[in-house]
Amino acid sequence: MHRIVKDRQKQGAFTLLEVMLAVTILGLVMTAVYATWSAALSGWKRSSTISAAFQRERVVMDTLTELASSIVYFNSNKGVYDVQGTHDEWKGDAVSFVTSSDVSLPQTESSIAGMRRVTIALERDDQGNPFLSIVNTPALEPSDASSEDQIHVLSAKVCGFQVRYRDPMDESWKDKWENAHVIPAAIEFTVAFGGTDGQTPPVIVTRAVDVPIARFAMQTQGLQMNQQSTTNQIQQRNINLLPLPTDTGTGEQ
Repeated sequence: MHRIVKDRQKQGAFTLLEVMLAVTILGLVMTAVYATWSAALSGWKRSSTISAAFQRERVVMDTLTELASSIVYFNSNKGVYDVQGTHDEWKGDAVSFVTSSDVSLPQTESSIAGMRRVTIALERDDQGNPFLSIVNTPALEPSDASSEDQIHVLSAKVCGFQVRYRDPMDESWKDKWENAHVIPAAIEFTVAFGGTDGQTPPVIVTRAVDVPIARFAMQTQGLQMNQQSTTNQIQQRNINLLPLPTDTGTGEQ
């Protein structure tokens, strides 16, 4: 009787080989589950990053559109409402105009709401990283040379910015704007987003914005605006990118 019970106990136990096989199978299952979870998490992070980048690009381009389409001009003070555009292939362009839009206007500068001059250009932070900046100044007040303009970040991680202007006289596109008596019929913005890590190529976005006040500005001077529009023929442009900041550290630990 004692021998029968012992044999039954022996048959109910697991051998070392069976235990090792079970552990191996469990490890393979856990590895597969972890790999699936890791891939899903990596894909979610990548899609979130891409979605955030697209959202930032859309907001920046919409802001530029709102500012440019709201350009203000009055014939009585031509010098006050001039559009100023400089072109630099290596440092990026700069554009300045008076707008009635309050988009991207900080609350601390609400005193100039409704009529301000904005200057948009590339700047670099303390680490040398380029960013798209915007400066707001009163449009109808003389600039104070003793006070320093407050630079605001319109978009970080921007390595290129170029602007072109459509001449309302002949509809040609110009790289800079120096005509103090004429408002461009349209302004084309090209922004290179990203590309500041030296690994990921930048995303270049081009958008042309019609300036409605240009027709009025031409009429006040007795000039006729060319009726042909080339805004819808705009294509993405390749622009020169700013060089990445160099490491200026001494290497000390």
